[in-house]
Amino acid sequence: MSRLTRREFLAAGGTAAASLAMLSACGRSAPPVQPGDGIGEGGGTPQADDGYKALVAIFLHGGNDAFNMIVPTSGGAYDDYARARLEVALPRNQLLGLGAADNGVEFGAHPAMSGLQSLYQQGHAAVLSNVGTLVEPIQDGQVRSASTRRPPRLMSHNDQQDQWQKDAPTSLEALGWAGRAADLLAPSLSDQLLPVGLSYSGTNLLQTGRSEVGFSVSTSGPVDAAFLRRNADIRALYEALLEADHDHLFVREYSRSQLKGMDYNAVLAQALALAPDLTVTFPGDRLGSQLAAVAKLMSVREALGAKRQTFFVSMGGFDTHADQLTRHAGLLQSLSDNLAVFYQATESLGLAGSVTSFTVSDFGRSLTVNGDGTDHGWGTHQLVVGGAVRGGFHGQMPDLAPDTGRDYGGGRFAPSTSVDQYGATLLRWFGIDASDIPGVFPNIGRFDTADLGFLG
Repeated sequence: MSRLTRREFLAAGGTAAASLAMLSACGRSAPPVQPGDGIGEGGGTPQADDGYKALVAIFLHGGNDAFNMIVPTSGGAYDDYARARLEVALPRNQLLGLGAADNGVEFGAHPAMSGLQSLYQQGHAAVLSNVGTLVEPIQDGQVRSASTRRPPRLMSHNDQQDQWQKDAPTSLEALGWAGRAADLLAPSLSDQLLPVGLSYSGTNLLQTGRSEVGFSVSTSGPVDAAFLRRNADIRALYEALLEADHDHLFVREYSRSQLKGMDYNAVLAQALALAPDLTVTFPGDRLGSQLAAVAKLMSVREALGAKRQTFFVSMGGFDTHADQLTRHAGLLQSLSDNLAVFYQATESLGLAGSVTSFTVSDFGRSLTVNGDGTDHGWGTHQLVVGGAVRGGFHGQMPDLAPDTGRDYGGGRFAPSTSVDQYGATLLRWFGIDASDIPGVFPNIGRFDTADLGFLG
């Protein structure tokens, strides 16, 4: 069947299901699933029969203090932590036990994170230790050496947020690693009615590729400009203006993106009309509303022809220079509770083994304190949750004793694991072939492994 014009599709009418089926039939047939797409692979939790997989990035804006999210509980290690943290230190008897890391030290989660502890005990959560932006590996004792290559503009919020999302810290191109993965997958996903990348937290660099760009959606559903909703005649005139031939490159690109966005919103509205009610109740905060919207969209993945999706959600407030004990507890409770409920939602949808959620943040924070808060740091710990996750600790925990070999100064620890390795491990599970990983992460060959083993 030849592809319909957007006007023919939108004028076709009929039920939402029929309209979606019609649009899907107009696309090219997707090629057979290739090895590495994950079907029949993974951990102990079954994956969707249709081979569907999704990555959900949870960005913690401001720089999460992972030293108070995951805390050593073993005697000497806790003592080092408490001496450095002073009044920001958490009491050992309040920490929620997790288990031992690679160095044999026992760790616990922040007392507000009972949801995370439960996921960890079930084997559905992993802690990736001391990960961050790196140009190349940094050996112990070489962190401050003049010959050591470090990422530019460390401790800068905007720059480090970008570098966590980019294909390489020093790249001059504005390309994100999930966007580059979408570029590779797009030819085999021609039946998908929406882009691979969907954001419930505005535009982002992570989902920006050369040809594939993430689509921003609202937690309340499809949203058109107010003037388009008010008057059908104005909407028709606006569409006619957009569809006209334009000589100027920028005008053509603007028109193309506007029309595509309107089409996506129409498809989204029709699909969500088919969505069943969720069987779980999310916390009533911003992160909860975003993750509830993600789960609802996943519930209609078949109507959308979706086989691969990345989602971007976020929460702010992690720049805890002051009043950290109070502020951080509320933030971590929201994160923990939402991770637990979202995992339950994927279970109810039969997708627990097909959805992997992971945290990202600007940077870690300093081990040392500045009164009742902490300063910008470098390496940090991140959380990975899902049915395909190999639970436990992965990577190398830093020694929190003063002036150790990875201390860049002031308790700012150089990462022992790179963002490149973190992203590459996620993308291998997502279906990117090992031979294509260097095209997504140009620096990956500088590190000893591209698969950290936290996903089955």
